[in-house]
Amino acid sequence: MSAPSILAQNLRSIGQGLCLVARGCARSWDRVAKSPYRRVALGIAFGVLPASVAIATYTAYPSEDEQLARSLQTEIKTTLPIPSIADQITVVTTHRAVTTHTTMIRMNDTLGAIFSRLNIEDAALQRFIRGQSLAQPLSTPKEGVYVQAKVTADKKAQSVKIFLEARASNQKNSVVTISRHGERFVINSAPFVYETQQAMSAGLVEDSFVESAKAVGIPDEIAQKMPLAFERAINNGLKISKGDDFRVIYERQFLEGDFVRNGKILAVAVTHHGKTYESFWAEDGTRNGGFYSLDGTSNRTTFIRVPVEGARVTSSFMPMRRHPVTGVLRPHQGTDFGAPRGNKIFAAADGVISRRSFDKRGFGNYLMIKHDDSRTTLYGHMSRIADGMVVGKQVKRGQVIGYVGATGLATGPHLHYELRVNDRQVNPLKTNIPDKERLTREEQNKLLASARPLTTRLAMLNRIQSVKPLTPKEAIAQEDAPKQPRS
Repeated sequence: MSAPSILAQNLRSIGQGLCLVARGCARSWDRVAKSPYRRVALGIAFGVLPASVAIATYTAYPSEDEQLARSLQTEIKTTLPIPSIADQITVVTTHRAVTTHTTMIRMNDTLGAIFSRLNIEDAALQRFIRGQSLAQPLSTPKEGVYVQAKVTADKKAQSVKIFLEARASNQKNSVVTISRHGERFVINSAPFVYETQQAMSAGLVEDSFVESAKAVGIPDEIAQKMPLAFERAINNGLKISKGDDFRVIYERQFLEGDFVRNGKILAVAVTHHGKTYESFWAEDGTRNGGFYSLDGTSNRTTFIRVPVEGARVTSSFMPMRRHPVTGVLRPHQGTDFGAPRGNKIFAAADGVISRRSFDKRGFGNYLMIKHDDSRTTLYGHMSRIADGMVVGKQVKRGQVIGYVGATGLATGPHLHYELRVNDRQVNPLKTNIPDKERLTREEQNKLLASARPLTTRLAMLNRIQSVKPLTPKEAIAQEDAPKQPRS
């Protein structure tokens, strides 16, 4: 009998043995707990069997030596035992036991609330964090800080990362990492850089500019900022309205593959009655940069007309009105902006805090900012004043200085905002405030370089918008039209 015949006979015997093993395992299947980990482990185990046979068959078949064939049969038998299911389950469970959770610290957050969102129950870690100055953004939570944690199945943290963004142009972002090593923790700090991607969107104004942007999937915080790119044009009469189309390019920021937040708007374009307005973000020596035209002129006004988020005018500037609390007729020499309690209030322009006070029968918690020799602004009824806002503090246009409230003489949460020119109150929504901002030559050259690919993408979005989809009637007519013979 030839070696191949003997090998074939032996392999048939092995195959019969395998069938018996398989039947036995099948009868045992129901006795195995219906855990997904164990089922995965069994799949891995049985996957080994055909591979072993196939490899051995390929190796053995070319031999003409019967003795070699028999020895290979023995070798095949030694490779057949099923790997330990317990070992396979351990591998699978260990791989799946640690999960990653992320959260953004909220206003008035607590360490306990943050841990709850991160699925952490770890008293030892809480004690460690409270005793570490590097971990202060968690022990004394700072709004807007991104936190990432790797957590085991028993809700113990393997590691916690606190991502701190630079607060000044000469600072760097840093990540504070707390790692568990047995029964102890180690904490350290290192710089980090966001992984940044660009997102593009386009749409047609149907209702308001902001709501139309949100309707096409543009994130709320990006949509809210889009009108700021055309602040000067809007102040000069541009009314973005139904039928106008818009295009926007903005940043999306990631850390270790996880989306963290939307970044800055890089470019916005609006076509209104056939005329296109474009605005580009540029570095201008301030912390946040600003929106500019390609000729280097600023697209914002020096003063923010509405220095509070999510606001509406609830009481205008007027020479005389009946006070809603006292009922007394008296001048209202500011503008009231109604907004939800806790909404951010911003400095209307660069300046220095000249007064911080509380007036129980008037503005409640309020600040005054001196912007230059002639102009001052006042912000009243704040629920609280932002940390660090003390007399003499320099603030930047758009910097958060406090939060909407109803302290003092007020019927509900709102901001009372005044603009004073030479110590006389003027209407902040109508007064002509001269603007002189423009980029330096060096800053403009940087803008032109960074805007070049952005203008190409805006043009591409515009071409896409110009292709109007067929109506159902037009599509049917096109389908029924006689086909022209090819030449």
